[in-house]
Amino acid sequence: MWRVRAWFLIFDVAIFVSGQSRNSSCPLELSPSSVIVRFGDPVSVNCSTSLDEFEGMGWEATEGGTSLTGKLQFVTWTLASLKTWSIQPICYINTIDQIQCVQDLKVTVYKMPDSVSIFQPNLTGPMEAGRTYRLQCDIRNVAPVRNLSLTWYRGTEIIKTEMRYNDSATPQNESFSLLITAKKEYDGLQIQCKVQMNLGVSGPELSPIKSEPFDMVVHYPPSFTSPQQEILDLAVDGKPILNCSSDGNPQPYYRLLSPASDLKSPETRGVFRPLSPLLPGTYNCTATNHLGSATKVFIVHRSNSSATFWLIVGPVSALALVLIGGTVWATRRGHSQSSPKTNIL
Repeated sequence: MWRVRAWFLIFDVAIFVSGQSRNSSCPLELSPSSVIVRFGDPVSVNCSTSLDEFEGMGWEATEGGTSLTGKLQFVTWTLASLKTWSIQPICYINTIDQIQCVQDLKVTVYKMPDSVSIFQPNLTGPMEAGRTYRLQCDIRNVAPVRNLSLTWYRGTEIIKTEMRYNDSATPQNESFSLLITAKKEYDGLQIQCKVQMNLGVSGPELSPIKSEPFDMVVHYPPSFTSPQQEILDLAVDGKPILNCSSDGNPQPYYRLLSPASDLKSPETRGVFRPLSPLLPGTYNCTATNHLGSATKVFIVHRSNSSATFWLIVGPVSALALVLIGGTVWATRRGHSQSSPKTNIL
């Protein structure tokens, strides 16, 4: 092997003097020209020459190197199991003109991650709407990191895709962070991170690895699902239900300020059912949790039903009285005309 290394030294000096590329006009061809191998898998690459006469050719490598041979126009570098993370095999040929040229084989050794997990550092409880939090996705024992991409999902929505520029060939642990501002719409949604190994068009198509979903729990103050002010008419319904249901997490509790004191305690969703007819006035219903409160106003009034009654009944009654009076008058007049006259002597 000292002879091969001596040839490398002579060739490197020749490159320095001539300024030519190391692989310029070298009568060697690699098949395939580069390889992408999973750690521990077998690998085999053929090196051939177009020269009919040469002194010898072979492979220089930390694993799978070959001795110099001049009988065949090809030589194969092969390993039953590649277990070296950084390896640079070199195919070389010595011509009859005492010139040596080489071809470098590009080898990419990859390993899919042992695990992909997502968690929320420094926080064990729920999020609060309006505050910003950091989520972390940890990737364990993956190589090479430079071929890795990570995508964040909120439900089915893609939030962010990123890569990490790390030239290390050996397995690494990597962490990616995501800043997210909590909203009440996010409550119940799931966050996931997905890892994809991108090895190019010549590499294998590898299935992505997803983390277990992170369930978002977001607390937010109450807000009303119906209008914040309602007007109720006691003439229509003597016992209207006061519905001040609200949306809040955690579930709000309710308080009703009213002219009366005979209202039942609210149900879970803030519905008040009066035991007796309500009094006219203003009723304020407040929904509260530890993040805030919201108030809904009910204006209860009684329409002037008696005036309405007499507005409708009055003219009819007057007409009836006129008709009755006319009938009585006509009757009396008829009786007076039909009575016999009495002569007074």
